[in-house]
Amino acid sequence: MTPPPGADGPPSAEAPVAPKGLTQRALGGMLWTFSGTGVQAVVQVLVLMALGRLLTPADFGLMGAAAVVVALSQIVSQVGVGPAVVQRKDLNRTHVRVAFTISGVLGFVLGAAVWLSAPALAEFYRIPAVEPVLRGVAFLFPIDGLNTVGESLLTRQLRFRLFVALDVSSYVLGYACVGVVMAWYGYGVWALVGANLAQVTLRTITMYLATRHAVRPSLDLRASRDLLSYGFGHSLAQVGTVLSQQGDNLVVGRWLGPAALGVYGRAYGLMVMPANIFGRIVGRVLFPVMSQVQDERHRLASGYERALAVVALLSLPVSAFAWVVAPEFIPVLLGPAWTGAVLPFRLFTIGLLFRMSSKLSDACTKAAGAVYSRAMLQGVYAALVLLGAIVGQRWGVAGVAVAVSLALGVNWLTMAELSRRVTGLSWPRFVRAQIPGAMFAVLIGVTVAVAVEAVRAVHLGKLPVLIVAGLTAVAVTLAASKVRPDFFFGPHGVWASTRALEFFQPAARRAARRRADAEGLARAGSK
Repeated sequence: MTPPPGADGPPSAEAPVAPKGLTQRALGGMLWTFSGTGVQAVVQVLVLMALGRLLTPADFGLMGAAAVVVALSQIVSQVGVGPAVVQRKDLNRTHVRVAFTISGVLGFVLGAAVWLSAPALAEFYRIPAVEPVLRGVAFLFPIDGLNTVGESLLTRQLRFRLFVALDVSSYVLGYACVGVVMAWYGYGVWALVGANLAQVTLRTITMYLATRHAVRPSLDLRASRDLLSYGFGHSLAQVGTVLSQQGDNLVVGRWLGPAALGVYGRAYGLMVMPANIFGRIVGRVLFPVMSQVQDERHRLASGYERALAVVALLSLPVSAFAWVVAPEFIPVLLGPAWTGAVLPFRLFTIGLLFRMSSKLSDACTKAAGAVYSRAMLQGVYAALVLLGAIVGQRWGVAGVAVAVSLALGVNWLTMAELSRRVTGLSWPRFVRAQIPGAMFAVLIGVTVAVAVEAVRAVHLGKLPVLIVAGLTAVAVTLAASKVRPDFFFGPHGVWASTRALEFFQPAARRAARRRADAEGLARAGSK
């Protein structure tokens, strides 16, 4: 292919051809990403347990207020060039240089803007203590801006294993270690600021070393148009997405105060943790894979349907389980000072399917290039969240949680309709894909509730309740997989579990062979 004018040469390794066996690559990438994010989630829970006891709700509230500004500003700092690098079919070195230049320059500009506007933002929040925190997190923008291209290239090249390793290690060595140590020494909210800065810095350095992409500045006009025509639409959608995710925090922080925001934010963060894990898998695996088959609607429809079924099978049973054990889960995880988070946490469990399914629809529509339709729907969703939160705050954090969950349901339906249009999937297929997950959730919810009530009746304590609930859920899952997998898991769930076992079998066989060889050598040596 002849490179476009202004390119430095033919497409390089930065623009790989779609690999053969894309389904297997996608499944392998999802499993690697799930494994890595699972490890990170375990560490994250441990960090939350530590920080929940070392920091106050007000500390988390101050960081939550700053996080709203960070999330909104990061969209402007990247203007969608990262997803454009992933989605674009023909990518050359000039595109990479332009993407690095745009995201790097805007990162520095946004960091300076947040630093200078910190007093005005603190006045808007009516929280003076957030001003120095905002100036601290302003350093995130230039560092993260320099990482946009490296992160996007790893995703585009489907180097899932390396991406997961770098991402998890930066969280563990950066956020977890730095945050807990600083909190232990009494730095308060600055432990959270330092943890974020350490994590982003480590990610930026390691991902650049992994990709070694071009860093020579360029503002080539044609390459800029190629990236920004897609990136601008993506950024518009991201504005709506971030407003919908952070608008309720803004309302709670401004009207209910930092302590209420701390409680609300912990309840929200705990319940969306599974959705965030799934969102990472979708963003890092399904989005680049779907982008490579964006012109084949039947493949997009089949992949979307199968993913919907798996999402329902994962999210609905988790929601049922979390609703039942919430009164014990929150105090055990965060400590007795956080019992106020139980009710909003329970209310947020209702919307877990909506969150995870919406992330799937989001990846599908991005891959198909429908970024402007997506932007319009995300704008409507953001407006519903903001309006609902303003009305709901009259009833405290629980009122805000109800309003946000209702807005989330509306967004789920509208994004599903857009995804159906770009893939051609019918509504009956859409509904049927999720029925087994709903049936399995009913089974989990009922059996766990019976077991938990029996333990609560004898007053054994909160931790035994959680242990019994977990063992019951595992036993029911194993029984369902043996007795009626077709009914409770459905054809897509059975397919996914079978492929997952096949994926890990070669490694298991190699490990068994190595053990057998070692035992043989040991026996030979003993003779």
